[in-house]
Parts: sequence; structure tokens; C-alpha cells
Amino acid sequence: MKGLILALQFMTRVPINIGVDFNKKNIGAMLCFFPFIGLIIGLFTFVPTIFLRDKISMDLVALLNIIFYLLITGALHMDGLSDTADAFLSNRSKDRVKAIMKDSTVGTFGVISIVIILAAKFFAFKDIAIQGFKWDYIFIYIYSKTIAMNAFIYFRSADSSTLFKTFKESRNTFLINFMNLVVICASIIFDYKVLVYLLIEAIVFVLLYLISLKKIDGATGDTIGASVELAETISLFIK
Repeated sequence: MKGLILALQFMTRVPINIGVDFNKKNIGAMLCFFPFIGLIIGLFTFVPTIFLRDKISMDLVALLNIIFYLLITGALHMDGLSDTADAFLSNRSKDRVKAIMKDSTVGTFGVISIVIILAAKFFAFKDIAIQGFKWDYIFIYIYSKTIAMNAFIYFRSADSSTLFKTFKESRNTFLINFMNLVVICASIIFDYKVLVYLLIEAIVFVLLYLISLKKIDGATGDTIGASVELAETISLFIK
């Protein structure tokens, strides 16, 4: 239960005022709830599409989708996206790129990346509202968090990332692999075709990780956040 509470507090803005220690045991349990958090985020994001698409304009539905997404996540991954864009697109030395990753200010590339992602989300959500909502889309959010969960097993941590190192050292490999099995079985039972989203998102994560290895010698919490945003947005255009 502590792992679930910590996951909700860390990954969402669900108001839960219960103190949970941020220790290795609780962090390890928290990571295993990432797919469930993805389910919650996906369901909340599509509330306007599910309930309002026949009552208001498609543009407004798409805008509300974005607002609901930002409300539930607190723009957590947007921050990682902007930091990653500022650093990786700066064309600076490796040491300078690492310094930019730690800088809390948002630069030009960070702003541009957020604008592009939000615009892409708007058009994707609008198209989904026009064509009709399918429950398949919820798996986009489940998979992005599932891959993020696995990153703490398979991705190397950048020396500069204290958070990623902490998560990696706290991971419970057995529970993570059990959750992987649960997600795959749920996908097959629902419709095995949704696994195409998993493949696409995995490719995005791996590609950005390979760039991260070259730029900063490994992954960070910010690069994982950027991967989540990119993977989810790209998948929203797959019908």
C-alpha cells in the first residue's frame, strides 16, 4: 500500500496527504505500480473524449484532454522534456550538457519542445475525438510507464543523476518482471494488437537512451520523462 501511495504522490497530483518514507523499500514497491499509474493517467486524460465529444466541439475536447493530462500529471514529464531538449540540442561539450541538465531554467529549445509536443497532442486528441474513442488508447499510457519502470533495470544511470541512481538501486527486479507479465497478459486478453503501441514506445525509449549514452553517459529522470512524452505523443497518432 505504501508503494501505491508513493507512486500516486510522485507521478500524479492526486491529493493524498499521507506521509510515506522515501526509502529503498518503498521506492522499490512504488516502481511496480508505474503501470497502474499509467492506467489512471490514461483514464483521466480521456474523460472529456468519453463524456463530452457529442456535446462540445472537437477542438474544445482536444484542449480539455490536454488540460486534464496536465492536471493529473502536474506536467511532470514536460519538465524532463524541456530539460532534455535544452541540453541535447545545445551543441555543447559533454560537461556543459550535463550542467544544462541540472539547470532549473527553461531555455529556448525547452520552450520549443513543449510547444511542439502540446500542439501534436492537440491534433492527436482532436483526431481521436472525431474518429471516436477506443479503449486501446489507454494502453499507450500503461506501456509508457511500464517501459519507464523497466528502464531502472536495463538502462545505465548517468553519473549526474542522483534520482535515477536511487531508483535503480531500490528496484525490485522480481516484482517488476511480475508486473511485466501482468501487463502483457492483460494486453493479450484485451486485444493483442495493442502491443504495437508497446513496440513503438520501446523504440522511442531505446533511441533516446542511446543518445543519452553519447551525450551524458547514461539515463536520468529527465531523459526518462522526455521519453514518456515523446513515446505517448507519437503513439496517439497510431490508429
